[in-house]
Amino acid sequence: MAAAFDDVDAVFQAAETYMAAGDLWRAESVLGPALGAHPNHQRLLTYYARVKLGQGDYEAAANSAHAALSVGPDNEYAMRVYSHALELQGRIPEALTMAWRTATAHPQSHLAHYTYAQMLSDAGRPAEAMTAITEALRLNPHDADAVNLLGDIRVALGQLDAAEADYRHALQLNPHDASVVHNLATLEFQRGHRWNAVRGFIFAEQLDPRFGDLARRNVGVVLAGLLRRSAWVVLIVTIAVVAAVNIRDGGGVTVIPRIAAGVGAAVLVAMSIPAVRNVPGPMFTSVLRERKILVVRILQLLAAVVLGVLTAAVGALTAPGVAAGLLLLSVPVVVVVGWITDERLW
Repeated sequence: MAAAFDDVDAVFQAAETYMAAGDLWRAESVLGPALGAHPNHQRLLTYYARVKLGQGDYEAAANSAHAALSVGPDNEYAMRVYSHALELQGRIPEALTMAWRTATAHPQSHLAHYTYAQMLSDAGRPAEAMTAITEALRLNPHDADAVNLLGDIRVALGQLDAAEADYRHALQLNPHDASVVHNLATLEFQRGHRWNAVRGFIFAEQLDPRFGDLARRNVGVVLAGLLRRSAWVVLIVTIAVVAAVNIRDGGGVTVIPRIAAGVGAAVLVAMSIPAVRNVPGPMFTSVLRERKILVVRILQLLAAVVLGVLTAAVGALTAPGVAAGLLLLSVPVVVVVGWITDERLW
């Protein structure tokens, strides 16, 4: 097997195959021994740095990229990998300096300018990032990643309409780019189009499972907002049911509170329909597993619907009145607990 490490081209071919397939551990298994045989090989060092970057070992990635640059100071690929490794270690000023050096040393490389724009955007410097990404797109106007980043920069600058146009252009260039779909969904959320956003978050996860955690978190935020708003209607329904029972006991006419209970129940059903339509069962279950207090809120909503419909249809009954009284006491408690825990209790 050692002889195979002397055939560096074969090592590169194998490593590239594994990296393209996302199998970074097998890529490392061929690059590591080859580096043992050729410790100062610039390309091996750069590839190894890229693999360690993908594995999340940012210190090893930075060390390997730095070693590659010690052999060849102007290696563009090594410079870009080194920039990313520095940034992911939190060494932002050094990362920005390296990215700037890369763009300066390779002015005709759109990837060099793209990397610099990305670093500037991540550092919260969108105006400077706009200049860098404009140059990257001048050199390669059909780079979907660069168009997507342009959208991100425009969002940071408050240019939401232009950002949406950029994201849609990026999707035309690469219809299966989950990050663009997610960015469009985020933009929809910022505009208050919550259910459009939910559909986008879920579609992004379907395109790329790595967006699953983000999708669950964002869908959870939308569901929590819906259930917080529904709590006020639940209170109205329970008050109407309790009032109907008290009026009945006093010999009065219960028409108005019964109508209020029925209308409130109908409103709760209407509020719930978008969630039922837009959130698939597995996603719903996954979100509730992470935010169990939402289960309590849903049970309160369902109880209010049943009590409201029963009171409107049958009349003021003692048992529903008692249940409504208990619900009336529990809703404010859950509202307060949800506010304190950000809807993430146990």
